[in-house]
Amino acid sequence: MDKKKAESAVQDVPTVDPVLAELQVQAERGYPIMRNIMYQTAKTVAPDIGAVVPRILQEIEIPGGHYILAHNICFYQYKLDKADIRMQYQTADLLEFKALFQSVCARLIGAGNFPTLQMQNYMDAYGNWYDAVCIDVIEDVGNTFIIQAVFASPTYAEYLHQIQLNQQGADNNNAVPDANWSNPV
Repeated sequence: MDKKKAESAVQDVPTVDPVLAELQVQAERGYPIMRNIMYQTAKTVAPDIGAVVPRILQEIEIPGGHYILAHNICFYQYKLDKADIRMQYQTADLLEFKALFQSVCARLIGAGNFPTLQMQNYMDAYGNWYDAVCIDVIEDVGNTFIIQAVFASPTYAEYLHQIQLNQQGADNNNAVPDANWSNPV
């Protein structure tokens, strides 16, 4: 009976996906590097996007939610407090903030401010170039901005490519066919 209990106990142990486990390890290792990059970038960009300049690293951290693992990609999450919490930004504003954040981040990386970062640029299979760190999204959530950043990788490039294909498909489905009213039925 003890042998049957031992066998059933072994069978009840959930198996861990090795890809997910490796991604988790990479996420933990990459977090301090990404946090430093985001902190330095946020200090430069904060006044231009209506955010409070962070004084210490901990001010940009999201407690308990340092990153999200999805689509075999690690999306690192950070926050910036807004200078004026009454201000609500539109999608166009947030896209502009994202572009500004991306350009300043790329400039800081290119200047050699982060010697622990091994890669500067990445080219995907489709010929697109990506900075070593990509700002995936900036969201306005009440009194803070949430910033998600990713290390460039083949998986992330494919993820962006699939999003682009899905958007193009949606745009094509919404197209109104040309109608020729001069033809009698």
